[in-house]
Amino acid sequence: MNSTPEFTIDRVLRQGSWLDYGMFLQSVMVAARARGLDNCPQAAFTQFHRIIERQLGLGERETVVCGMSLGYADPAAVENTPVTEREPVSGFTHFVE
Repeated sequence: MNSTPEFTIDRVLRQGSWLDYGMFLQSVMVAARARGLDNCPQAAFTQFHRIIERQLGLGERETVVCGMSLGYADPAAVENTPVTEREPVSGFTHFVE
């Protein structure tokens, strides 16, 4: 069984709260993987926030942050086979000792 929970935040919260929320979402994703669940956060859901808010009965103060697919990936499915090139860590970091 796969599901797609929606994550919301109070509209009045500012940048720091959104950063905290991102760290929370990463923790949910790591915990899901530790329990064998694959996941994919989906910010594309936000363009449909009015529909989602209506369907979920969210209050006026809540706004959709993202959705997240949770379930068991099919490794043979074509959408799970691409391998993208990655920038090496040295390409975007500078460590100071």
